[in-house]
Amino acid sequence: MYDVAIVGAGPAGATLARYLSGRCRVLLLHRQRKKCCGGILAPESQKMLAKFDLALPREVLVDPQPFAVAVWDLQSQLVRHYARQYVNIDRNAFDHWLISLIPSDVDIRAGAVYRRSQCSDNNNLEIFFTEKEEIRSERVRFLVGADGSFSTVRREFFAGHPNPKRYIALQEWFELQAVLPENSPKNGIDFRNDYVGIFDSGITDFYAWTVPKNEQIILGGAIPYGGKTRETFERLKTKLKNAGFCFDFPFYREAGFLFRPLNPFSVCLGSDRIFLVGEAAGLISPSSAEGISPALTSAYYLAQTFDSQGFNPAVYRKSLCSLRWQLWLKTIKIPVMFYPWFRKQIMRTGFTALDCLL
Repeated sequence: MYDVAIVGAGPAGATLARYLSGRCRVLLLHRQRKKCCGGILAPESQKMLAKFDLALPREVLVDPQPFAVAVWDLQSQLVRHYARQYVNIDRNAFDHWLISLIPSDVDIRAGAVYRRSQCSDNNNLEIFFTEKEEIRSERVRFLVGADGSFSTVRREFFAGHPNPKRYIALQEWFELQAVLPENSPKNGIDFRNDYVGIFDSGITDFYAWTVPKNEQIILGGAIPYGGKTRETFERLKTKLKNAGFCFDFPFYREAGFLFRPLNPFSVCLGSDRIFLVGEAAGLISPSSAEGISPALTSAYYLAQTFDSQGFNPAVYRKSLCSLRWQLWLKTIKIPVMFYPWFRKQIMRTGFTALDCLL
């Protein structure tokens, strides 16, 4: 019997497993899949890694390292650069690095897919998962959902809780030379060196992005769930082509769900014996979709509440008050970024109000 079963081995699940190691028996279900993510480490994430006394290894880093965000309003054709100390990473390598830090006493089931749970003896749980094409089960005291925005654990146990707004994140990978045959910037945009946030309310009420990765570039966009996702993404590419950038020949495509908490009630941390961390809890920036720092933070503080009795829900909620407050502040500032008229006026003046939201 295990004390804790963790579903998902992204930044939240890997961090929680590492901090629970040596204190209890931990089962980590690691469904191996690539995260659809731009792979930009925000300053908040860097601070959490420093808090953990961790330094990024060289193999996680990719070039170039952007020190500014280029905000491009497609509707007004305005471009502004804002200082922001990002770290450009290979997200897949980053996740594998965090998993490699987990001590050997944690039972990691690579390729295991969580299915469901049911009550067992003494209020414990019996969890069922697929491993090597077979249905297996284990008894556990506590279950933690660290399985991302479309969390199976959240849908199973907290289906009645308000959900954050859902998007489909689409990304395509291109060779830089195919997109930008010339090295010089165009229209104030330097796709070779800048992280670019693209805004157009005709495409999405959120935003799109480009991130250079060595000699390649990612074009991604968050499209509201339920619409014509592929057609909308192709319209974005057409607009970029009309601006002089050819995103016609991707060599790789990926997609995934993305949560956007637009009110504080959509955050669900769990209760009793079932807990949620990271995106599964709805902890993600509503202005930038940055989710690594909330994942690291929530996992760390949940681990700190564990004692001989198990997790303490009240202490966990209290520990995350500051984080939830920060995310809520970004929510109430959203009109500055995402309402076309306000964004246009802010960008015309060069005022730094956008800087604090990125």
